[in-house]
Amino acid sequence: MLNYPEIYLEINSVFTPETVDYLSESIQFIMDLGVSNINISFSILKAWNKASLLTLEDEMTKLRKIVLVHYKRNGDIPLINFREKQRKGFFYCAAGQDRLAITPEEAIWGCFPFPDYFKGKEKQPDYQKFYFGTLDNFIKNHNKIYPQVASNYSQLSMDNFSTPNMSCFLCPNLENCALCPVNASFSGLPLGKIPSFACEIQKIKIKEKEKFRFDLLSFF
Repeated sequence: MLNYPEIYLEINSVFTPETVDYLSESIQFIMDLGVSNINISFSILKAWNKASLLTLEDEMTKLRKIVLVHYKRNGDIPLINFREKQRKGFFYCAAGQDRLAITPEEAIWGCFPFPDYFKGKEKQPDYQKFYFGTLDNFIKNHNKIYPQVASNYSQLSMDNFSTPNMSCFLCPNLENCALCPVNASFSGLPLGKIPSFACEIQKIKIKEKEKFRFDLLSFF
């Protein structure tokens, strides 16, 4: 694919507590291949313990130094996570706002993770709040259905989320934090509730990005 520059290529590399110790080595390998757009993500389907979080912190420090060396040599930042945000302000879930998803059974949801999350939860109140209905009915009645259901999706923003310890609205990192509410809820919590270990992962990512920004300023 790298031989076809007209094709935009972005790699999303996902790490778990079991694979996080390969983080810096893996991204170094991908960068050396010549990939110019790399994103790193962290699975939160399973809880991260203190040891895995410490490993993540160490690997992110190594990665920051690797990307800085690359920048000094090539003048670009291939790791998207370390680039400046294009949009200012706090993160909101775009599900139901600028996208929709349809299942093989022709059910309409705001984004593709939602049908998996709500599978077997048909009797829960939140199911109807986020379900746009069947395709045929949605087409016939979208003028009524869409604004009503989309308004529930619009509440899925970082300022409305919370961890077991505090409301995200009170966090000093609010505008620098972005977390998919459905991914967080696959850990067993309701939508909008963020596990403590996921919060720690976000803090580590934000801290290393801030250090990278300082490294760039020192470089100039």
